[in-house]
Amino acid sequence: MAERLPPKEMAKKLTRLLKKQDPDYGYLQKVFGHVRESLGLKGKISREKRLPELLTDEEMKRFCAAVREANHRVHTVMIKLLTYTGVRNSELASILIDDVDVKRERIRIGQGKGKKDRYVPFPSSFKGELAQYIMGQKARRARYLFETHRRDKFTTRWIREIVGRYGKKAKIEKRVYPHLFRHHLLTHLARNGIIDSKMQLLSGHSDRDSLAVYQDLSLADVADEYQDAMKDFPDL
Repeated sequence: MAERLPPKEMAKKLTRLLKKQDPDYGYLQKVFGHVRESLGLKGKISREKRLPELLTDEEMKRFCAAVREANHRVHTVMIKLLTYTGVRNSELASILIDDVDVKRERIRIGQGKGKKDRYVPFPSSFKGELAQYIMGQKARRARYLFETHRRDKFTTRWIREIVGRYGKKAKIEKRVYPHLFRHHLLTHLARNGIIDSKMQLLSGHSDRDSLAVYQDLSLADVADEYQDAMKDFPDL
């Protein structure tokens, strides 16, 4: 048997390979899940689950103020979608203009081949602004909701950089990243009484224990509760 490389050296080799794929956390989880399966490794590494360090109300206000002050239309719409819908970074980057149903106040989130897509709602108060933004994107014949001048969709790395930039501008000491707003929204909805099974529908989390209940739900069952809960959500 060949001598093992030290873990740090192996990590460097994998990092060089993975950097070309512009990975996010979810992508890496799936990759290493397949690696474990291919190697015949079973079981999970036990680790203590920690709640993410959410932004305080004051920090959230400062962050929102920094976004408003910059007055950058694309960034504003992008960050509002992150905070209002709780979509993952990779999901946000992949949203097509045709995925957005402004009239029904919902966005289709594609889950890939063989998987059932889900829909996430957005606040009624955001409807007009989003519709105007989409009109502008259609005028420039964009395919994705967020595209570069070269017609490429935003990368997850670029989205992280934009969000982090506003965190620094707001003088927030903790790291500010896209997934933080997903946690922030789900915490807000939980505090407003939306039950776990309905939270699953919005977040796309899979939970075997409540799968039977989850399958019986539709977006219509949670849309009204979501709109009520979002009435006191921090305004960007």
